[in-house]
Amino acid sequence: MTRLRAIAVFAVAFAVLAVLAGKDLLQPSANNHFAHMAQGWLEGRLALPGEPPGYPKAYDDWGRVHSLTLKDGTVLRGFPCRTQACVAKRRRERVETFRATDGSVHDVPLAQVAARGGTWYVTFPPGPALVMLPGVALWGLGFPDILLTVIVGALIPALLLRLFERVRPGRPREHLLACVAWAFASPACFVAAHGSVWFTAQILADLFLVLHLGAAWNAARPAGAGLWLGLAAACRPQVAFAAPFYLLEWWRVDRRPAALLRFFVPLMLIGGALAWFNWARFDDIFEFGHRYLEIRWQERIQTHGMFGLHYLWRNLECMLWLWPQVQLSPLHVRWSIHGMGLLLASPWLLCLLNARDPLPQRRGLVLAALAVAVPALLYQNSGQVQFSYRFALDFLPFVLVLLVAGGGAQPVVLAPRARLRRPPAVRRLAVPARPGQAVRRRPVVALPSRVTPIIIGGAASLGIHR
Repeated sequence: MTRLRAIAVFAVAFAVLAVLAGKDLLQPSANNHFAHMAQGWLEGRLALPGEPPGYPKAYDDWGRVHSLTLKDGTVLRGFPCRTQACVAKRRRERVETFRATDGSVHDVPLAQVAARGGTWYVTFPPGPALVMLPGVALWGLGFPDILLTVIVGALIPALLLRLFERVRPGRPREHLLACVAWAFASPACFVAAHGSVWFTAQILADLFLVLHLGAAWNAARPAGAGLWLGLAAACRPQVAFAAPFYLLEWWRVDRRPAALLRFFVPLMLIGGALAWFNWARFDDIFEFGHRYLEIRWQERIQTHGMFGLHYLWRNLECMLWLWPQVQLSPLHVRWSIHGMGLLLASPWLLCLLNARDPLPQRRGLVLAALAVAVPALLYQNSGQVQFSYRFALDFLPFVLVLLVAGGGAQPVVLAPRARLRRPPAVRRLAVPARPGQAVRRRPVVALPSRVTPIIIGGAASLGIHR
């Protein structure tokens, strides 16, 4: 029955996401960067053959490694400093501050520059391009990345349903509600219905994270846990910080060195491949290319860094409580490009307050979610162009599993201190905790289930989407 329900969940999710994608479903998105990356591999190159599509009018998030050829024959690869101080120095002293790919900084007199050039790259981790490689080999740059994103987006709640049955069996209604919450009342609804480089990467990372959770639960499949986490990191590098979940599971139920080795081997192999890929393009094993983004906020990045406390408050607002601007006369609601906070767009998250059932994996789930969330909160970008805070998708799989496994998706149960008359319909079987111990009966009152916050978030998401 679980398999049939999973197939039904996939079919319904695919149908809804396909409708939301509309006429674009079978088309390549305007920002199909990963198709360009895969096409480059097939042609034996790591960079774009020239300027990116639409440059300089309609391009987005392409990276450019600048090159300076000096009159003495020296060639520097890197990027020019664009902070206010550097711009003023260039105007005042006719000296350009240039940071090379090896990290060295050069003050270059403009009179010594013989030529300027640059090489364009896709500045994203290569995981999604690897997934698209067979399709790009068949269809070229016309590969329908939106369709791929919709299919994967529909597959995730189906896999979640099967995972929920493992972590909390015998609760089909709770599991279905949690799947609805993910598919239609979370950032996944907006993200999965679009293609584009950012959204495809996040949806694929979530697919691999759900598979990682299934393999890491009770440390059941160490090699699988390492493989899926590595593939998720190949799409969204920060999710590698979720590794403590498996490590705590291993410490709790296994502790064999061989199991730990099986976890780390695929993870390290994928990490090594990513490091080589970065070095081959940017001379830095940790650089995926965002330092070289040719975007209007390069000055901000170079002033405050790619990550920093400078961005924390803004990102917290975008994640939690950012809300639309409402004008009453005439009635008009305006959404920010930064979307809505999760407390408004996904109010079902408040059900976490009721996820208090004993759960040995609780610490690992919380630690993994926090470890993945922190980099996003310190990042220079909030996600932009989104219905709600899409970076939450990097940690929401852990949160949703915690909610379900911890009993947060069941009907609300209050245990008031005052004496209540216990209705016959809600009497519970009282069992002593230990032999000889007195039976403790606690009055309970069953309230309506968790459907309301899911309906609120889902209706808002579907209503705003198109």
